[in-house]
Amino acid sequence: MITREYDVIVCGGGPSGFNAAISATRNGMKTILIEATGLIGGNSVNALVGPWMTYHKNNNYVVKGIAAELIDKLFKEQLTLGHIKDPLGFCDTVTPIDVEGIKHLFFSMLEEAGVDILLHAFVSGVHKEDSVIKGVKVTSKSGIIDIFGKVVIDATGDGDVSFYAEADYVHGRKKDNLTQPMTMIFHVANVDIERIKSELKNNPDNFVISKEYDFSYLAVSGFFSQVKLAKENNDFNLPRDRVLLFQEVNQNTVSINMTRVQGLSGADAFDLSKAEVEARRQIREAFVFLKKYIPGFEKSYIVRTPSKIGVRETRHIIGDYLIDVDDIINCQSFDDSIALSGFPMDIHSPSGDSLELFDENKELPYEIPLRSLLVKGIENLLVSGRCISATHEASASLRVTPTVMAIGESAGIIAALAVRNKITCREVDYLQVQKRLKEQGQIYKR
Repeated sequence: MITREYDVIVCGGGPSGFNAAISATRNGMKTILIEATGLIGGNSVNALVGPWMTYHKNNNYVVKGIAAELIDKLFKEQLTLGHIKDPLGFCDTVTPIDVEGIKHLFFSMLEEAGVDILLHAFVSGVHKEDSVIKGVKVTSKSGIIDIFGKVVIDATGDGDVSFYAEADYVHGRKKDNLTQPMTMIFHVANVDIERIKSELKNNPDNFVISKEYDFSYLAVSGFFSQVKLAKENNDFNLPRDRVLLFQEVNQNTVSINMTRVQGLSGADAFDLSKAEVEARRQIREAFVFLKKYIPGFEKSYIVRTPSKIGVRETRHIIGDYLIDVDDIINCQSFDDSIALSGFPMDIHSPSGDSLELFDENKELPYEIPLRSLLVKGIENLLVSGRCISATHEASASLRVTPTVMAIGESAGIIAALAVRNKITCREVDYLQVQKRLKEQGQIYKR
């Protein structure tokens, strides 16, 4: 039996786990980052989720810190177009990133920080004594590895560690446990970008467009009439009412977000397998539709598909505080705030083809309390990323990449303070967390 010991164990190498691991290490902790795939970056690299939304609210930064360092490094290497005013007017900014370039950057930043990395390994159990988590069991090519630590951060997205620790949770929305659909994004090259822009200019009623859109960067939410016609002709049977695409960093390439797999759980191995197969069928159907109905796609071709389907939602772990829809609509403030978010609630229907939006404050970001990272009834286990303690509706906002990176940076600090002071995560003084966030250049209060 292989065993290892660390101060902090971070499970899940997505954007939130990446930030948590670097943050914990920079605060003096011996840290390991455990990832089930061969890449760091989670949905950003494995599922091609981009552009990132949003680092801003009402023209002000709401996320900086390690997440901003990442963009600065990408910009220097010409691997991002930077922060762009959202052409759809949905959120403040979008940040396109080059998927291939960021793969290397994730690794180099972890190595520079001194984080130990364990890839191709997934959590399959926990070591728990009474209400205290002592470590995790990891299944790998080397067999079962027991990794013990003083604090464990669950950044798996699905709350796998918390699930094995028998934490309380809600799967999807409370009334029927259905989740937002899974989506397989794909990249299409040799697209006539200027022709699509002409369609936007000449037929604005066929699209959702910001009044401030300057047509320098292409984003499309629309072609409603073409989708309607294709459905009438039985050429488009996906549960989608529009074309949703964003221009990529590479020339004449766009990211297509149109597939939608509903009624299956991303936390169920058999459901997830079915979803992978169905999503690839949907990619084919969506691309055939684009070539036939959408101007500018006549000579295009699929240049990249993801290694796995993108999962928006599974388990919501119940913590000491449950973030709900009112907290976001009212831009709630918390004394123990450890992160901000400026992204609206957009719920991709679990059972229809619509996109549900909410009336909310357009001026202010909302705050995320430290208590939503503390797992109810369990000591020294933190949740980070989209599985934190939030309802189905609230999670539809805070699940996005910049927000979960900010949450991850805070989780790393909380874990480090707990270990250094030999206290539980619940006993950590939020004022000390906020002090360290400020020193790291992160924003935590509006």
